[in-house]
Amino acid sequence: MAALLLEHPQAGHPTSKSGIRRMIVYPYPYLIFYRASETEIVIHGVRHSARRPSSSKPAS
Repeated sequence: MAALLLEHPQAGHPTSKSGIRRMIVYPYPYLIFYRASETEIVIHGVRHSARRPSSSKPAS
């Protein structure tokens, strides 16, 4: 997956957040959220795809 991002940084799908892209990691059910520039790729988050986005918040 890292090699794919390095060779094709725009391979992920754009999200509603400016500049953030999402890539599904197969065969594992994870989503990787990242931002790619000409010089670097920054991972902003990794989430199990079976979880609802609101369930990833820490419990109080």
